[in-house]
Amino acid sequence: MTEEETKKVKIGKPSGFRDFFPEEYAKVDFVLGTMRRISREFGYVEYQTPAVELRKLYELKSGDELVGETFKITSRSGQKLVLIPELTPTLTRMLAERQQYYTKPIRWFCIPRCYRDETLQRGRVKEFWQYNIDILGMDEIYADAEIITILAKIIAECGLSKKQFVVLINDRSFMQQFMESIGVTDYLSVFRVFDRKGKLLQESIFKKIKSKFPEEQASDIALKIRQNITSLNTIYKLIPQTKVIEEIIDNISFFIESSFKDALKELTMDKDQIDILFSLSEIKDTPKKFLKKVKELAKLENINDLLKNLEELAKLLDNFGITDYVLYDGSLARGLDYYTGIVFEAWSREGVLPRAIAGGGRYADLVAMLGGQPLTGTGFGFGETVLMELMDEFKVKYPQQEICDVYIAPIKLENLSIITKLSDQLRAKGLKTIFNPFDWKLRRHFENAEKRNVEWMIIVGNKDLANDAVTLRNIITGDQEVVPLKKIVSILVKRIKK
Repeated sequence: MTEEETKKVKIGKPSGFRDFFPEEYAKVDFVLGTMRRISREFGYVEYQTPAVELRKLYELKSGDELVGETFKITSRSGQKLVLIPELTPTLTRMLAERQQYYTKPIRWFCIPRCYRDETLQRGRVKEFWQYNIDILGMDEIYADAEIITILAKIIAECGLSKKQFVVLINDRSFMQQFMESIGVTDYLSVFRVFDRKGKLLQESIFKKIKSKFPEEQASDIALKIRQNITSLNTIYKLIPQTKVIEEIIDNISFFIESSFKDALKELTMDKDQIDILFSLSEIKDTPKKFLKKVKELAKLENINDLLKNLEELAKLLDNFGITDYVLYDGSLARGLDYYTGIVFEAWSREGVLPRAIAGGGRYADLVAMLGGQPLTGTGFGFGETVLMELMDEFKVKYPQQEICDVYIAPIKLENLSIITKLSDQLRAKGLKTIFNPFDWKLRRHFENAEKRNVEWMIIVGNKDLANDAVTLRNIITGDQEVVPLKKIVSILVKRIKK
């Protein structure tokens, strides 16, 4: 390749990774800033982690599936590493090492960049920010209520309404005891069936239509039906309207039920057990109505004891004022085996995206395996990508980017030393200040300041300095006044803070 040809080569960014120009990063910064602000309002403190971990840690804590999606590195010394794909293993390692130094309950959060080498789709990229928050060392249900409230508040304060998102909640301890009460002992296998309910429907639809369409199209149709299960009246805007598809849509309840029950039959249950578990998986309602329906479904002597955690949680969520943002969902199980109590996921209300906004739950212990003392906790993980996709979908307006507070415009000044000192004094008071020391006309300074969303401009000419004064102009209103040089800093501090 010649030198001339080398100069013309264009190199793009890696697939699945994103550039953030300032105006785009300002949106990310708003979301991450909201996460930090609300975490701190509840008394949580921020920690940080390495960008890499030993591969062995993820093999031990996360299993082969997640390890298969990691970016793997071998250091010069031969250590097998991964770029961190999630935070839980790292948090576990840190707490196993030093948990005894911290007063319980421990309230921590972290927002590192994480990496997963997985298939790209809407709401899924290979590099993302992952907000993790946990409260550790508190057994009481209050901890679960606090964590769920933080999740709901972050999403709401980023601009989504109670009509646009919902936090789905269930209790794994209730589900386990419920199953044992009806004679089902292999509850972990049943949890996995519950966790795959939507995918089971999708697979059932695919089998029905795969001979009628090319494989890729059939897969896409099955996915779209699953994603839009709550709005099938408009499904033909997304998929072709054929006889076989009309048959599926008209009989969607049958496909939901049969796909779920067929999976349970493989676990060698009797018909009554399968029927009651399917009925439980279909209950999704407000906390009060959910509890009533479950009690009517299962006439068990100990049903009140089984539901006591969900009963208590409902009261606490009501006290926090977020009941309108939540539903109890009998199908929610979350597939990770370490969850032992309350579990939850945030979703768009109408299934706008096929991925959860966030998810988490209660775990009995994560650190003893790595040599620490047993430590209960509850928390969740929350990538920014799905939330921001929804914010765009619902046309949420981000706050205006605040580049600076004050713009200083020198007009044909012979000596810039006084204005340079003034800009330094403004910054010392915490005011973001731009000083362009160029021999521009005033109009050009105005245009430059307006593009940066600046409200206050200090205009300084030789005549102003001769009178130990400057001209202060509000770019938004057009009002301006002459202010003594020695008072300009205190005046701006008061006006901008106000």
